[in-house]
Amino acid sequence: MQPVLERLIALGYGLTYDAIVRGFPPYEALLEEVEALIGLEASPEGPAATCVLDVACGTGTVAARLARRGWNLVGVDAVSHLIDVARRRHSQSGLSLSFHHADLARDAIPGGGSFDFLVSMHTLYWHPDPDALLAACRRALKPGGHALFLTYERPARVFRTFRDVRRAGGWLEAVRALRWLLPTALFDMFRGVRPRYLSREQFDATLEQAGFEVLERRRTFLGGISLLAWTRTSGSPPARR
Repeated sequence: MQPVLERLIALGYGLTYDAIVRGFPPYEALLEEVEALIGLEASPEGPAATCVLDVACGTGTVAARLARRGWNLVGVDAVSHLIDVARRRHSQSGLSLSFHHADLARDAIPGGGSFDFLVSMHTLYWHPDPDALLAACRRALKPGGHALFLTYERPARVFRTFRDVRRAGGWLEAVRALRWLLPTALFDMFRGVRPRYLSREQFDATLEQAGFEVLERRRTFLGGISLLAWTRTSGSPPARR
């Protein structure tokens, strides 16, 4: 019963998340960071020569945004209904964009080993096997490929994060932040997984052990609740277990 409940909760949050973040300035700023970092290293041969994998893509909002830059996007998610929604929403977009039902940590994906870039937005903190996920991310990239990882450094505590946002941006920004904080806190309360929060040092060490060179790492999103790491593959990819 518990896995079914967790799946329903994940599905419900996935389907409402777009409404929560649509037009939400902190989220828009975060996506601009993602776009800018990929753009710096995108192929000089033109956008069509750049292939990007979006891990745990949900209903495809981020993947579609990146595809509008002309990049080739593949989105994967372990929740099949979210993939169905992504396909329906974006099937007529005319973008180079495809979606696949898969948990990257255990399932093969089209184009594995050939991606220039990979984006994992807040996947590591909830995934049941983060080490396997990171190993799979490493295998999905071509030699010298780049990956952008986002993870939460701490829980999305409503009062603490509200206070941090207020100090940085004032009362209005703090009140606006509740639009994301309240549903996220509720989701985390009922979700049956044990979250995994990493300090900056732990985040760097975890990525380096998985075969990624950390090129840049910074705090971002609401009051610095998230850690962003811009990385490049190093060494040989690990064999699939």
